[in-house]
This record gives sequence, C-alpha cells and structure tokens, in this order.
Amino acid sequence: MNLFHNHDSSVESPAPRRVQPGMLRIGVGLFGAPAAWLVQFSLSEPLAAHACYPYLAPVSAPVWEGLPAILAAISIVCLSAALLSGFVAWTSWRQSERKLPGDEVSAIAAGGNRNRFLVKLSAMSSFIFLVAIVFNIFAIFLVSPCSSWF
Repeated sequence: MNLFHNHDSSVESPAPRRVQPGMLRIGVGLFGAPAAWLVQFSLSEPLAAHACYPYLAPVSAPVWEGLPAILAAISIVCLSAALLSGFVAWTSWRQSERKLPGDEVSAIAAGGNRNRFLVKLSAMSSFIFLVAIVFNIFAIFLVSPCSSWF
C-alpha cells in the first residue's frame, strides 16, 4: 500500500474558482464615492449659503475671506476619498474577472455572479460620482460664491 499516491476523490482539493473580492471591498467600492459626494455637497452648500446670506439679506462678498479655500479643501478631501473608493472598485473588478488555472464556468458559485455584478456596479457608480465631485470643484473656481442668479 502506497500512502503517497492516494486517489480517493473525497481527499482531493476542490477545483479552483475565480478570485472573489470580500464584502468590505465591495461595500467600499459601492458606497465610498457616493458617500464622498454626499459629504462634499452636505458641507459645501450650507457653508457657502451661510457665507453669502448670513442674516436676512444677501451680501455681495462672502463673510469669510477664506471661503474658496475652505470649499476647495473639503472638495479635495472628498475627491481623495472617492478616488480611493474608485481604485478599490476597479481593482475588485479586475480581481473578479481574473481566472485561475482550471477555472470553468460550472465552478462559479451562486454568489459569484452577484458579487461580479456588484463589483461592476461599484466601478460604474464610482466613476459617475467622481465626475460629480470634479464638476463641483470646477464650480468653486468658475462661479463667484455670492453672485446673483439673475
């Protein structure tokens, strides 16, 4: 009896599968950029509104001299968070598409398709909210903070 050549099928390792990203990576990729945009919008808009309309009458210049710098700092922090989220989403997408040797279509688990969908959705969502954050940054530099709309 040879102990080194055991061909019992119950002892063999399962077939390799696609590399699946963890739920934390999927969550960061899916909700990171939208959360960064929401933080940017929730902080920048009230600050700009209060700086230009502090009491019952609008003012022609912001109450704080450094308002554009404050808004730019908020935007850069949020852009950095959204870029990190987008990077996590992109690397998770690339990781979920990579096949290991011996990978077959039948080897994909039931949760694998769901995770692949969520990873692709997170990459698209990150891109869309990155664009929204960049447009908000352009608005800081192109539009006067206390200009009238009419």
